[in-house]
Parts: sequence; C-alpha cells; structure tokens
Amino acid sequence: MSDQSAQQGQTAVVSTAVRIAGEPPLDGAPEGAADDVPLVPAGPPARRRRTARFRRGRWVMLGFIAPALVVYLLMVIIPSLQSVQLSFTNWDGISDGYDYIGGRNYEEILGSGRFWNAVRNTLILGLGSAVIINAISLAVALMLDKVTHAQGLFRTAVYLPALVSAFIAATIWKYLLNYNFGSVNTLLRDMGLPDWARDWLGDSSIVVWVILFIACFTLGGNTTLIYLANLQSVPQELLEAARIDGANGRQVFRHVTWPMLAGAVTVNMTLAMIAGWTIFDQILVLTAGGPGFVSETMAFFIYKVGFGEYRAGFGSAAAVVLFLVVIVSTVAANAYMRKREIQA
Repeated sequence: MSDQSAQQGQTAVVSTAVRIAGEPPLDGAPEGAADDVPLVPAGPPARRRRTARFRRGRWVMLGFIAPALVVYLLMVIIPSLQSVQLSFTNWDGISDGYDYIGGRNYEEILGSGRFWNAVRNTLILGLGSAVIINAISLAVALMLDKVTHAQGLFRTAVYLPALVSAFIAATIWKYLLNYNFGSVNTLLRDMGLPDWARDWLGDSSIVVWVILFIACFTLGGNTTLIYLANLQSVPQELLEAARIDGANGRQVFRHVTWPMLAGAVTVNMTLAMIAGWTIFDQILVLTAGGPGFVSETMAFFIYKVGFGEYRAGFGSAAAVVLFLVVIVSTVAANAYMRKREIQA
C-alpha cells in the first residue's frame, strides 16, 4: 500500500471518530483530516436533553401505575398499619370508641393454648403442603416432560384442579367425605370394608391431615407448570454430554437437571409456604375450626376471634403475629435456598 493510500485511510478513520465523538482531531492528526465535520451532540446540552426525556418518561410510567398504587395503599397498606395500632386496644369491632391496653393482647396470645394449637396446625399445613406439593409436582413434571403424545391433554388434566377456587373445591370434598352419604365411605362399604369408613372431618385425630391432603390436591397445578417450564429450558447439550460420559438417568437428574431447577424450587417453595401459612377457605368450609378448636389455623383463629367473638383488638394482635411468622419463615427459607441456588 502506498504512503498516499495509507494517509487517506488514516484521514477517513479520524473523520469517522470526529463524527462519533464530536471532538476535533487530535494534535498530530494526518493532514487533510476535516476540521469542519458535522458534530454529533454529545456535550452537556445533549446530556441534559436525554435526562429531561428520561424524567418525562419516568413521570409517564408513574402515571400509569398511580391508580393501582393508590388502591393498594388504601386497601392494603393503610389498613395493615391500622391493625398494628388496634392490636394495642380492646376494640370489639363495632363500637366507636376503644381503650388502649398496652401489650395485654400479646400476653394473652402467648399464654393461650388455643393459639398455640392454631400455630401447630399452621406449621403442619404450611411446611407439610410446601414439601408434599413440591415433591409431587416435580415428579409429575418429570413425567410430563417425557410425554411425546397428547401433551396438551395431560397438562390440562394436571392443571384443572388449580382453576377451581379453594372454596368450591372444599365444598366438593365436604360432600365426598361425609360420614353417612359421602362417596368415600360409600365406596369403602361397598367394597366390604365398613371398618375403614371414618368421620373424616369430625375425628380430631385425623382432621388436620385430611385438610393437608385436600390442600395439596388443589394447590399443585401452578407448581407443576413452573417445574415443567424449567425442565424444558434445561440445555439438551448438557444432558447429552452427561449421557455420553456414562451417567445414568439418576445421575443426570442429580448432577445436571436438579441444579438447573434451583430457581424454580425457590419460587415454588416460597409460594407454597405462604399459601400454607394463610390457609383459610378450606378450614371455613370443611370444619369451621372444629371439632371444637382442633383444626383452627392462625388465619382462621384471627377471623374467629375478630369477627365471631367481637374481639377485633385481640384479632389484630394475632394478625401481627401471623405477619411476623410469615415474614421470618419466608426470609429464612429464601436465604437457605438462595445459597443452594448460588452453589448450583
């Protein structure tokens, strides 16, 4: 290449740089570099214009979310803060006035056997449903991932229970488990097993476990779909490489598939635990907390004492305790599972 061609090439490069950066040629630039190349605004005025546009866009976005934010503040945040205030009062939920009684509601809660029974049931339903739902949903998702024919039919069948509201599902199960004419006991008697017929919702020794079964039956559809979506996003190259290296199916799942599902496990466990902590519809429909107070959960306990026994201040204190339990347990579980997710 001649010296003239090289100089022309340098000139073109410098001219391009000037257009992009908006700065004059450096000292010592090749002769012929244009000093009057149109500049792209990149100085303080251009930055100010970009900042102004960004601010306008931010205000537009805020305008879109403002209606929902106002409703959320009025219907959730403010009442929640007010419940903290009411937890220090003896308000009955009806009267205009109330007296501040300090922490007596919390003292009564901590010394109440009924409350601790509700805590026990909540732990069983919250932790039990989270573990069982995730185990069953993962197994079902693994089977659905292997299906090659009629995939839509099987996925729809698995997800259908999740489309039914908890109230409707609990009503159906209430009739199925009725001691006298329920389908479950009728089937057992027809099969020659009358001794197996039980008062499933009236036996204090099994009623909580029956509710746990019903909760797991109705809450698994979404969990299964999340696992299935993550299974289908696992790179096939990793699976094929593991098989080529001699790994069997169990080893492939343990060392390749399972670590790739770490994020899905965190999400599903968190959602299932929150759903279990706050279970209410099934208790209201199936047992109303009975027999006696045996099957009460913390959520139903709050409803019962606040609205059924006209002790809104006491119920507000119980709601604050439930909120703390949900927050602490969820944060602790997330911290533990995030560590596993990082290791994966």
